[in-house]
Amino acid sequence: MLIKRFGSIRNMYLRLDVACEHNSMIVKSITLKCALRDADDRSWIIGCIDELDWEAIQECVEEYFQSIGYDKIECTEDEDIVNFVLRLEKDIPLAKEYFRMLYKYNEEIARIGYFGENDKYEVYVKTDDEMSIPHFHIRDSETKGERFETCISIETNCYCLHGTYKDLLTPEQQALLTDYMISFSPYNLYRFPFTRNYERIAEAWNMNNDGNQVILKYDDGDDVIIPDYAHIK
Repeated sequence: MLIKRFGSIRNMYLRLDVACEHNSMIVKSITLKCALRDADDRSWIIGCIDELDWEAIQECVEEYFQSIGYDKIECTEDEDIVNFVLRLEKDIPLAKEYFRMLYKYNEEIARIGYFGENDKYEVYVKTDDEMSIPHFHIRDSETKGERFETCISIETNCYCLHGTYKDLLTPEQQALLTDYMISFSPYNLYRFPFTRNYERIAEAWNMNNDGNQVILKYDDGDDVIIPDYAHIK
């Protein structure tokens, strides 16, 4: 399409510009652009590099990618970013190694992360949860909870079973959960002080539920006090 519209233009490539929030790994924008492989070598370009209409080239690129299923190639809204990455994974499966969805819009959840071998279990907080006691959900990643899902209190080491969420964790699963809770969140490794996954769960609950709010407690060393999830009651 570019050759048809602009002539024989060589050594151009697609570049994916990804910008993250300050001191975070959370993506705030994604843009797919066309660029020169070597900006200093202008001899093979028809005319001078300054004569290239980059705005027209970008419009051409956008037209093509929309024709193959991309809604936008310049994304700043969360929903647009999610849709772009999901579509990108179909063309480039390796993209899954670089992007991880924290939530999906049709689920109304705040995804915290995963634990277990091969990310077997998913941890999330539900938006406007019908159960007012602060809690988080754990479900199997493969079936999104069809095979296994349970709820656990944020402030105590107790189950918070309700609705269809009535499964129990084995001692091995509780040990995995304990290790996960004390681990630092991978989404805040560039911001000090570091945040443990347990703190992210409490923060997600407070942001997504207007009822009872979680007030975290800290020890004398300013480390958050986490319930004993190795022995859930």
